[in-house]
Amino acid sequence: MPSIDKRLVMILSLLLSAKAGFGQLQPVNSDSVSKENYPAKWDVRVPEGTALAQIRDSYDKPKRFRMMTTDLEDQSPLPFWFRAYLRDQLQSLPTTGKYQYPRVADQILDWMLAHPDLRFAEQKTLSRTRSAVVDIPSGTNVNLTNLDERNSESAIAVDYVTPSFVVAASNNIQTSGHQKQFYSADGGKTWRATELPLAEGTAFQSDPSVAFASDGTVWASTLGINSTGSSVQVQVFKSTDHGATWHFVSAVSSGNNNDKEMIAVDTNPSSPYKDRIYVVWDVPGSGMRFSMSPDKGSTWSAVTNLSHDAAVGADVAIGLGGEVYVTWPDTTSTSRELRIVRSTDGGAGFSPIQVIAKTTASFEISVPPMCRRDALIYVSLATDKSKGPRKGRLYASWTDLNGNSDPGCQGGAGNADVYVAHSDDGGSTWSKPTVTQSPSSGSDRFNQWLDVDPDDGQVYLSYYDTRSDGARHATNLYLAKSSDGEQPWSEFKITSATTDETVAEADQGNQYGDYNGLVAYKQTVHISWTDRRSGVPGNKEQIFSNAP
Repeated sequence: MPSIDKRLVMILSLLLSAKAGFGQLQPVNSDSVSKENYPAKWDVRVPEGTALAQIRDSYDKPKRFRMMTTDLEDQSPLPFWFRAYLRDQLQSLPTTGKYQYPRVADQILDWMLAHPDLRFAEQKTLSRTRSAVVDIPSGTNVNLTNLDERNSESAIAVDYVTPSFVVAASNNIQTSGHQKQFYSADGGKTWRATELPLAEGTAFQSDPSVAFASDGTVWASTLGINSTGSSVQVQVFKSTDHGATWHFVSAVSSGNNNDKEMIAVDTNPSSPYKDRIYVVWDVPGSGMRFSMSPDKGSTWSAVTNLSHDAAVGADVAIGLGGEVYVTWPDTTSTSRELRIVRSTDGGAGFSPIQVIAKTTASFEISVPPMCRRDALIYVSLATDKSKGPRKGRLYASWTDLNGNSDPGCQGGAGNADVYVAHSDDGGSTWSKPTVTQSPSSGSDRFNQWLDVDPDDGQVYLSYYDTRSDGARHATNLYLAKSSDGEQPWSEFKITSATTDETVAEADQGNQYGDYNGLVAYKQTVHISWTDRRSGVPGNKEQIFSNAP
């Protein structure tokens, strides 16, 4: 039977009796704004008579509630009442800058709208397990979801010891809320699907990440969120049967306000920290966080503060000798830095912050194919662990604005492009950023992801591209490959049909999400991406993969 978070009763009673703290709400004065100052297009329809409607009314109807004017520096399309509600539940949220509300706030609102009584579903793994089509030709696009539900944001990993095992994961916010897990035992030719269980007190999950250990155990991280959105925890799960079943391991974060986590496992045979597990994430307005397990998940280190800046979105990569690299963008307009730190002692200590590059934009870019959620400036990191001539090289890729201003929904001057740089000294100094093709204002590239084949050192980069659509709305997914340490790049179109997330039936709250998955091993590349081509079930966003 569905259940309800017991804390909801207490929170609702506080709200309805006007005894809540309203931590960041301001009295009426010249430095505050009310609902009327927020774009009407940000508002959402809430079913009347529901628990969510009671929360909305607690903030919308009383005219005395106002917000600081700096709240509107964050242009996340969240309605006034939901912003006020989040500020009460997560009182450590920053009050200035472009990144005041966690990116996962969109998913929290989506889940609440899909479950307005704030009840969460029990897991139904067996009834949701299915097989994909058998004997898929190489290069075919495979719909991993293939169900009438919306998925967005995905990750993918391969077992380096037995590469026939592949695991992927994605958000599944509006249906069960459980993170979807996909698994293949034949190198991506056939797939099955299941879901993560919910840890106690968790109503739904977001922001998937997956990694294999050298013994074949699969590790997954997610944001575990309670039914009121008042607790966002970084949680870790594991599977000992190659992704078929999953078990909760631990909540590794501290506090209730966490966002954009990623997981990695050191699988290097010669590393002194072999099979150590690393998890990184950001706390909005407060910087980057880190935790690790030296004993296969049995214990976890205390949370380490890697920075105290306006970090958003992390990635973590492991070097050939067990070095740990963590990267993130600082979203402040004065900094606009892509930052990185390194650990050479298995995460016990980290170097001072180094700068990969400075970006033109800060935080996110509004482009025609992604003008509601906006394309996040996200850094993806990978190391060359091969025995080739660039052994040990560190690569970073990111999306940035190519121009002086966001082109917006109508496609003005400028565009989003994908940039790459490398470091041969452990991240201390970096090459000048380059792009995979000549910059063009006629198309946008975004949501890139990067990996380096540990077998031969070839570099792979995937991204969405609008070059086939003059209106810059519809996208294809491309794969770029470099056999020579970046330039030149060879490009391949991966998708066999386009996706347009600007139309009314698209999931405007999530669109493509913030990232896709990519992993390369022994000249085989597995990609996972969000796709809503014509003919998919329910005309809803699905997770696709290629059949290598």
